[in-house]
Amino acid sequence: MDPVSEYMVRAIKEVDAGASVKDAAKKLSDFGIGSLLVKKDGSYIGMVSEQEITRQLVAVDRDPNSTIVSDIMNTDIDYIDQGEIMTRAIAVMREKRLRYLVVRDGETVKGILSVKDLLVYYEKWFELTL
Repeated sequence: MDPVSEYMVRAIKEVDAGASVKDAAKKLSDFGIGSLLVKKDGSYIGMVSEQEITRQLVAVDRDPNSTIVSDIMNTDIDYIDQGEIMTRAIAVMREKRLRYLVVRDGETVKGILSVKDLLVYYEKWFELTL
């Protein structure tokens, strides 16, 4: 069984809790990603994604320049250990309806697992069964 660490993205992208949502959206665009970890005083306190920006900013016509990331971020971060197997990660993501799952080793964040990464996993196993 493949561990989560084989499929996660190790390049962790983050944004400061006090940054504007416009700055966060620019980072998402510049990096070509869908989520950022939100950091305050050296600790991760949430996550902001395209989904939060769309639902909590665009859909209700809030100003991206004056709205800060901490106003719209998701504070409920779901974690999985990097040594867990992919089938467990898939079950967690399906059960909780997550697009992103933060991967850590103990208390240290090591990466992000996204739905796109699950496709890579499935593709590998599909090719093995052909």
